[in-house]
Amino acid sequence: MSEQIVTALLSGLVALVVAAVGAALTLAQQRRERAQWLTDLKSGWALELHKARLETYPEVFCILGGLSHAASPLTPEAAGQVAVALNGWFYGPGGMCATATARGAVLGLRHCCRRWAREGGRKPGDLYRWRNLAIAALRSDLDLAGRESYDFSPGSTILADLRRELESVQRGARPGGAGRRSGRFTLRRPGRGGAVPMLRPAGRPSRSPAAPPADDH
Repeated sequence: MSEQIVTALLSGLVALVVAAVGAALTLAQQRRERAQWLTDLKSGWALELHKARLETYPEVFCILGGLSHAASPLTPEAAGQVAVALNGWFYGPGGMCATATARGAVLGLRHCCRRWAREGGRKPGDLYRWRNLAIAALRSDLDLAGRESYDFSPGSTILADLRRELESVQRGARPGGAGRRSGRFTLRRPGRGGAVPMLRPAGRPSRSPAAPPADDH
């Protein structure tokens, strides 16, 4: 085989390799751009969805306030009005941006209120269970943890609840610093042994926490 033929074959082989590498790099770049585009699209969608929930969820929380013990006496007629209001919210913008769990909880509460308004009699035993489930699901949609289960009566567990919440925040504080006072509470930083920060009300001994009360306010 002549030298010219060998040179031509090698040149063609190198050209094919260069073309294949270039095509692979181009394909990889396109895939990275597509993945980045999808990530940006999903992030933008999640942000807009969260904004929509922040705009529409206050309405349903106001509706749920009609079932609070602090409101006017709860009657079957009042429960029927709550059911009508929940139905309007469900088929409006709020129901369009709620998750399946939140929609199911709202539907269950609507059905319970409507049944009580239709049949009358004593308050259904599962009314507040449905209401608490709806509150928890709606707050979960907003990335908010916990429920409003504080009881401010003497001997309640609000101190234990607040202590747990503040201690979880204080665990991330820099150790070795002095205690910080917040309202009636003194936040103590961990000592040398790495002990968990303790939170005690100023001028009063600590109590062992009891079980949190039911969320039926």
